[in-house]
Amino acid sequence: MDGFVVRRLSAPVAASVQPMDRVLAIGKFDGLHKAHQAVIAQAIVRQNEGRGRVALFTFSPHPRYVLQGDSAYLRWLTPEAERGRIAMEYGVYESFVTTFDSAFQAQTAEEFVEHYLLPLGVKHIVVGYDFRFGRSGAYSTRDLARIASAHGVECDVVEPVDLDGIPVSSSRIREHLADGHPERAEALLGRLFEVRGKVIRGDQRGRTIGYPTANLQLTEPFVIPREGVYAVRCRLDGKTSNVGMMNIGRRPTVEQNGGLSLEVHLFDVSADLYGREVVVGLIGRTRDERRFSSLEELKAQLGRDAVESRLLAARFT
Repeated sequence: MDGFVVRRLSAPVAASVQPMDRVLAIGKFDGLHKAHQAVIAQAIVRQNEGRGRVALFTFSPHPRYVLQGDSAYLRWLTPEAERGRIAMEYGVYESFVTTFDSAFQAQTAEEFVEHYLLPLGVKHIVVGYDFRFGRSGAYSTRDLARIASAHGVECDVVEPVDLDGIPVSSSRIREHLADGHPERAEALLGRLFEVRGKVIRGDQRGRTIGYPTANLQLTEPFVIPREGVYAVRCRLDGKTSNVGMMNIGRRPTVEQNGGLSLEVHLFDVSADLYGREVVVGLIGRTRDERRFSSLEELKAQLGRDAVESRLLAARFT
């Protein structure tokens, strides 16, 4: 297949959606972490048994934002396009996205199955153990399985995936990133936490002290980790991989009341990166951002940051 296809839904599902046999993996899939991967893996098992083609069924905006007004959830661990890129690595090429609003929340279990799932040709459903839906999350996987079964649709409920005795979850990953621990997020994701962006023009001040930086403008609403300096691994244009360091912060040494910026310095790369797409994977955090008394003091600290970042990134070189 050429790429990942996203289809947006509203109830009743439009007749334009081809009702082919499908195995629907249902969830928010924010992060596509190890627990989500277990759901997808089980859906692939059912696909291989001839139950139908696997597709994700997910929601937008994030339910946490709609239900609790938490603006942090306007940003995603895996925004929509990124989710598609990762899903293809697991053999999934299609997603149905429904608007999570008051009308969707108000549905009964029967209405959810009949208005959304059956018109898609669902033959098998796979969900995580904690999936809930309907007003105030009144319906559980048991309700979903019961209603689906009445229509001849089977439902698999995937048990929790634990790490150190605690279930893997998107909220835990967000907490680790907010605390500045990308290595802990990596353990739950099964890969580095990454952000993607285009390199834009900056003031080029880094060049004057020997540390040219690529100023990153995020292409999607990614979660932004705690401010500070990080060791990173980067992919340029989806191909070349390099290690370096990134500052997430407000550049207090050279700006007063500066806005938040993401600046990446790649080791052993001299090419002009302006306009190129960069995917930045966070390996570990080396320190807080702070104000220095001079550019020379900043330069000396950057030298120490580079040594520590190279050590943290050694497993990728």
